[in-house]
Amino acid sequence: MKNYLPLFIFFSLLVVPISYAQTLKGYVFDKKTQEPLLGVSVYFDGTTIGTTTDMSGKFTIKYKPSTESALVISYVGYEKQLLDVRKLENGVKINMELRPQALGTVYLENDPWSRKKKMEIFKREFLGKSVERFECKILNLDDIKLVYNPMTQKLNAYSDKPLIIKNRYLGYMVSYTMEEFEADLRLTNSGEALTRSVYVEGSSFYTERNERVRRKHRIAREREYGESVLHFMRSLATKKLKENGYQIFHNGFIVPPYKYFKITQMGEDTNIELTTEKVIIVYDRFHKSFMTILQAKKEFVINKYGNYSPPKKILFGGVLGDKRMANTLPLNYNL
Repeated sequence: MKNYLPLFIFFSLLVVPISYAQTLKGYVFDKKTQEPLLGVSVYFDGTTIGTTTDMSGKFTIKYKPSTESALVISYVGYEKQLLDVRKLENGVKINMELRPQALGTVYLENDPWSRKKKMEIFKREFLGKSVERFECKILNLDDIKLVYNPMTQKLNAYSDKPLIIKNRYLGYMVSYTMEEFEADLRLTNSGEALTRSVYVEGSSFYTERNERVRRKHRIAREREYGESVLHFMRSLATKKLKENGYQIFHNGFIVPPYKYFKITQMGEDTNIELTTEKVIIVYDRFHKSFMTILQAKKEFVINKYGNYSPPKKILFGGVLGDKRMANTLPLNYNL
């Protein structure tokens, strides 16, 4: 029997567009040699806002004053940096350190699974099953290292290079720097690997695949946003569950939307207390999910952009629990 499949993907914070932008100029160097680094990726995590350094190590990036996403500085072979753009001044000098070769690599002599079997599970749990395989692909699968531990029944994945994802379903190319992937599995008597939970952490940069957004991509993006955790959290924090198409059920019965949510404003953030063990969330009458919190004190915080914390303790099942990378939109996506 398949249980809920929680997925945790961390994308730092969110970008909310406003009417004007600011510009940051800076330089990236090798910390030891002080040589400028060409082609370093500089982007706001989880968005379509980014650039690369030139031959002098210089970059120029525009951003909104309301930007809350981390500024990611990423280069193959070097330690990734996450910076707060509000603390940086024009002309900032960023020094990057080489990554030790041993990091990100785990060897287990008793790994009994073939790479093919591990890769199938990884793709299933990282990309998801709701989108056809040809619609969303990882182009550099050979860069992924996979290890299965039969004692813990956990599958881990690592990559020293960003994963290049071609998402034809939503119309994006995604560069994803994977910090950690762990699938907690349960083997059946027949040897089938069922998934208990999935934990994914990393940073992402999105680019449009086409110069103009096609109609099919626009429709798919609107659909995925409507069925996303981000949309639910924003609706909950602003008390617009009913207006945005959500119904809440408890023990098989529909209840007032905020009966089991104690909502308290804390400045720009919203504190939520779930006053029962589990609620059922129905979106647009047919999309059913459930939500529970894996801690005694069932509280969490939603910031003004719709991000919630702590993400590892909040568990979604059903439609919301099944969402994966193939369904994920950039954080600066706007309807």
